[in-house]
Amino acid sequence: MNRQQCTIYSKTSGVEIAPCEKRSDGRPAEGRVALRFFRLEEGAASLRFMVEPWECFDLFRKMERVFHGGGKEKLTHKFEGTDGEVVTSLTVEKWERNGKSGCALSVQRDKESINVPFEEGRFLHAAEFLRYLSTAQAWVAVAEK
Repeated sequence: MNRQQCTIYSKTSGVEIAPCEKRSDGRPAEGRVALRFFRLEEGAASLRFMVEPWECFDLFRKMERVFHGGGKEKLTHKFEGTDGEVVTSLTVEKWERNGKSGCALSVQRDKESINVPFEEGRFLHAAEFLRYLSTAQAWVAVAEK
């Protein structure tokens, strides 16, 4: 069985973008998209950022804007965890320094942060993949009668 997935590696970290689903008790499963950020060191924890299909499209648009105009844009999620409110931010960035340029996706939760820099072509490919997944994952499971 094949799974659609886009994985981007940098020297020390990476991000995996893949379709997933949300399951809740008493509710039908729904399509989602997961971005799993990880470090390339053995035993390192990863951070998962799950988005709804419309947020996935919004993320694609943020990446397009940042690519053409530079700067940074964020997508922030807040939820109540067992230890209180948990805030996770996903940042999209394009930078230029000393005649060099690049793009990055990064995630931050509490004191944990993972940054994945990569070249412009891979950035645009990831954006296009997110655009595709925004419609492919716009589904809700139908209960059989």
